[in-house]
Formats: sequence, structure tokens, C-alpha cells
Amino acid sequence: MKKKHWFLRIFSFFAIFSFLINCMCGSASVIQEKQKVNLEEVLDSFGFVGKERQDAFKFICEKAGVHLPERFGTHELFQLVASTQERFVNRADKQERWETTDLDWMGQDVKLLNESFAELGFVGAVYPNKMHYDAVCILGARRSEMEKRIKFVERLVARGHDFDRVVLLTGERYATVGVDGTAEEIEEIAQHFGISSSEVTEAYIFKYLYEQSCLNKGDFTLVVIDTPARDGRRPTTQTTVEDFCKWDKEHPGAIEDALFISSQPYVAYQTAIIEEILRQNNSDLLFKVSGDSYMPSNDSVKTLAGALGSYIWIKVLVCLSRWGFTINSYEDLERAKRLYFHMMWLYKCLIFSPDLISLAGLNNEG
Repeated sequence: MKKKHWFLRIFSFFAIFSFLINCMCGSASVIQEKQKVNLEEVLDSFGFVGKERQDAFKFICEKAGVHLPERFGTHELFQLVASTQERFVNRADKQERWETTDLDWMGQDVKLLNESFAELGFVGAVYPNKMHYDAVCILGARRSEMEKRIKFVERLVARGHDFDRVVLLTGERYATVGVDGTAEEIEEIAQHFGISSSEVTEAYIFKYLYEQSCLNKGDFTLVVIDTPARDGRRPTTQTTVEDFCKWDKEHPGAIEDALFISSQPYVAYQTAIIEEILRQNNSDLLFKVSGDSYMPSNDSVKTLAGALGSYIWIKVLVCLSRWGFTINSYEDLERAKRLYFHMMWLYKCLIFSPDLISLAGLNNEG
């Protein structure tokens, strides 16, 4: 009986041990599953909610040759950014949007592609959700876009929208003939401000256009954010909005809610960028981004795809943070550097595993 008793005890021990091992393996499997989310969750996080929008995004990716896996972790999200930067944006470092070239797929099924971008919300005008804001902040761009944005604000004022201040978010990007007008138009601006043509920057162009507009006749306080170039790079949305945050802190209570003015197809991208800038600058500013519509044409896919690619580039960072995804592999670290290192203010938001932090180059970045 004793032998049988010990045999049963040994058998029970191994049975329980086996059960615990299986439970641990099962838990590890569940944890592994939680490290990835499905495609629909990713598209929802992009704001592409509903079958119509998700099908529109999938159609654009199919035409561009961008693969969409069913499950996404850190690796797959970075792969999506890399693919859309290559197939949508096609923009080299320091290259302006208007200097990019079309890819072959951008000239095929243009009507259906334009309809898909419209379904995603990159075409129609985006209007304010209330009538009064402390300030309307107009984002700088090339001349034609700045003219368009000023006229959009003029129409808002005509519709009854009211602002205490008009803020021009601009800076030291030197004028380019063909982009910011003819040589004669740039010379006219130079003479207006008593400077040489070579000294004309986006800031001068913006101020000149404002002075010629109906807004200049209104009862608005004008604020000009004239951001200098930094490290050989022209001002960007990031640097101009950061300078605006500095101005806002120096004038407490002056602006509590602001309407930023962009133009389609960049409203979604600018919204995501401005939200992150305000977060990093500990600003409690309430804001909305609005902008006039974009008119699709036979050669508009490059512009629309570029805007969508830029939007994905910033929104993936939000996804990584939201789901607590960590960069654990050297391959993903290198990809993160290629995609974001030139924008250190965004790169430093990424979460690296402890053994990769020194390689990430963040030791001196805080």
C-alpha cells in the first residue's frame, strides 16, 4: 500500500506541475497576443472609423503597393510608416512638398483615388465649431497657400465668426521665384519693406498679403510670430507653434482658445502636430484646426497622398504611446532613427527597452 500511495503522490505532483506549466505558457501566449492590435483598431486610431473609410484607405494602399498586415505591433507600425513615406510622401530630407515628383501609381485610377481621399476627409473644407475664438492663427506656407488661408478667414469673418487677434505663424524661409510669386512680385514686396529681394522671407510675404487683405481693415490686434531658421532648417509648424507658445506664456490670459488655419489636405496632419506640440509645451490652450477645401484634379494624387503619408507618420507615434508599444529590437531602433531622428522633439517620445536606450542616443536628450 505504501508503494501505491507514493506512486499516487508522485503522479499528482507531475500532473499539477504540468498544469502550472501549461497555464504559464498560456498566459505568455495571451501577453504576446496583447502586444499586437488588429488592422481595424489601427485604422480607428487614425480616425478612419467605419467600413467606407477603412475600405477607402485599403484601396489607396493597394494601388500604392503598401502592404497592410492583419496584426500590428511596433515592427508593423514602423513598416507602415516606412512604406507610406516611400510610396505616399516620396520626399527627401529638406525637400519641399512642391519639389517632389509623381510615382507611377499616382496616375492610375485617379478618379477613384480622389474619391477615396475625399472619403477619408482630406478634401472637404473644415469649419470652426463655434463663432468666437480669442485668436485666429494662420499657418505659413508658400505664397498661394497663404493667400488662400487669408481669404478663408475673410469668409469666416463675413459669416459672423469673431476673433480678438490675428496671429501670423511664419518665419525665415527665403522667397523662391515661382513658388512665392514672380521676380517682379517679390521685388514689389522688397520695396514695400525697404529691403533687397534676397532678404524677402515668408514672414515679409505673409505680412504684405495681410496688409492687402480685408482683415487689415478689421478691428483685430495683429501678432506676427517670425521664427528664425534653426540648424540650417527653415521654420516648420513645430518651431512656429513653439514660438507662439512662448508668446502665449509671456501674455497670460490673452489667448485661451485659438482657431488655427491650415488648408486641405493638411488639416488632419496639422491637428495632430499642433496637439503634440501643445502637449510637450505644457500648454492648456484649447484649439481647433480649420481650412478651406482642396479641389482634386487629374494630377492631385501626389498632393493628397503626401498629406496622408505625413498624417500617418505623426499618428503612428500616438498609436505607439496609446498602446504602450516598446522598441525592443535593433532593427526597429534603426528604422525609428531613419524615420524620426531628424525631428528629435518627436523621436524622444518613443519608448525604448532598457538595453537599447544608450544606442537610441537619448542619454543627453532628457
